[in-house]
Parts: sequence; structure tokens; C-alpha cells
Amino acid sequence: MVPSATSRAKRFERRDGPANFQLTQRDLALLAHVARHRFLSSRHLSALDGGSEQNVLRCLRVLFDHGYLDRPSAQLAHLPVMGPRPMVYGLGRRGAQALRQERGNSGETDWTERNKRAGAKFIEHTLAIADLLVRLELACRAREDVSMLSENELLADAPEQTRRSREPLRLTVAGVDNGLGVSSVIPDALFGLAFKDQTESYFALEMDRSSMPVSRSRFDRTSFLRKLHVYLEAFKQGRHIAHYGLQQVRVLTVTDSRKRIDNMLAVLDELTGSKGSHFFLFGTFGEANSLSPLDVAWTNGRGEIVKLTD
Repeated sequence: MVPSATSRAKRFERRDGPANFQLTQRDLALLAHVARHRFLSSRHLSALDGGSEQNVLRCLRVLFDHGYLDRPSAQLAHLPVMGPRPMVYGLGRRGAQALRQERGNSGETDWTERNKRAGAKFIEHTLAIADLLVRLELACRAREDVSMLSENELLADAPEQTRRSREPLRLTVAGVDNGLGVSSVIPDALFGLAFKDQTESYFALEMDRSSMPVSRSRFDRTSFLRKLHVYLEAFKQGRHIAHYGLQQVRVLTVTDSRKRIDNMLAVLDELTGSKGSHFFLFGTFGEANSLSPLDVAWTNGRGEIVKLTD
């Protein structure tokens, strides 16, 4: 049964005059997780915390009541169709201030206003990205031979121009449209894996929810084929090295179905003259959600089965 409007409102209203409290290291860690991912559910935060779920839920309620976290109201959009789900949190104004004071972060972004403007589709997309990254982080914690490198860690070592950019993930490249102008692509996330032998692997994440056609009759219009082309040209021109400071980046695409992956592989084959490319890895949401991302058998752009640790 869908909760009534009155009961829903209480979940999205801060309590009047909440009791005083002092931020703990646990609270700061929860705030940092939310800041890193933009939006996280209480389930994500409980898993990342690793302690009692009930204690985490109490912490989140207190942080919300005091304005350190926000509960974006756009998440209510899924209730009529999917029913109640774990609460989604975004960083509040006081949370951003606390992290700046504790960790020396800069910037005066009004997170509360940004959270209000975030629509349901944006929140869902962000949560899908976070779901894979959280699962990957937990999988790496459980192993001794590999550790995860977050986007923030990778960008901290990127060239200064990239660090200062409003869109640090955006890769730009010339020559995609018959040499006219500059094209670009923005991955949904960037992450890495560090291994015991001091080697590292890097990945640009594409969370594909089938909203974009795989190909179009006009190449200059948005399609996944065009996105693949931009990535390929960027790699050929070494843009990943110049922009991210990373020697090799693979593109990990998670999408709805094996049929859509087959279509993506077909257009990649056309683009590369049937050579394919090991720079691209593909898998489905079902596969990624049923296994640790480290254990998923991903399909690369040559039709080979690989793992992220290969």
C-alpha cells in the first residue's frame, strides 16, 4: 500500500528543535560517502558503514533533522509504480560546511538548492552509478589483492587544467565529424583498480539505460555509435593521457540486455573494420547486480570474456 500524503510528508520534514548532538567520525564518513556519489540510499550507506543498519538509520535521521543531509523530494516519483524503497540522501548545506572544515575541501556550492532541482530521472541514474561503484568498493574491501581508486583520487593527480575544470571528466577530441569542430564525451564516472604488483587499471563508466539509440541514420546526431567513435578517437590521440594523466583507460558499459550489447558490438565492429577493440567492456544490470563486479564475466569489444582484474 502506498503511504498517505501525511505520512510521506513527515519523512521529508525536519523535526522542530532536534536535540543537540556532536558530529562523530562516523557521521563525517557518512557525509563523505554522500558527497562522493552525489546521492546514496540508506542501503548503500549502511553497506559502506559496515555496522548496525539500525544505528546508521538513526544517524541519518539526526543528520537530516540538523540539515547535514537532504532527502530530495523527487524520489517520491517512484512510489505509485514501485512502492516504498530505501530513503535517498543528498548532501545538505551544513554537511558541505562540515566537510570543508574537517578536510579542507573548497567551494561554496549550494547543495540544498541543487538537491531540490534534481529530478527523478537524474536521481535514478545517479543511484544506478552509485550502486555499481558501492558494490565494487565493497568487493575490493573483501580482497587483499586489489583495492579501488575513486574518481576523486584519480582526479587529484590529473593535470591542473583538468582539476580546475567545471567538468573534469569531459574528454574532447577533434576529427570525429569529418574534421569539423570538436566533439566530446562525459563518462558517468571514473575509477581504478590497484594491484599488489604496483600496477593499476582505469575505467570510464557508461551507465546506459537505453534512452539513447545505438545508431542513427545521421552520424552527427546523438547515438551510442557516436559515443564509441569519440572514445576511440580520444584514445588514438592520447586525450586520456593529456586530460586525466592516465596511460590507458577502458570504457565499461552497463546496459539493460544482451540484445542491446550485441547491437553495440555490431556497430563497434563497423566502426573498427571488424577489428573490435579491447578498450570497451560490456555487461548487463542483471549480471552486475547478481555478482560482485570483480566476478562478472564482462564481454570486451572483440567478443572475448574478461574480468575487471584481467
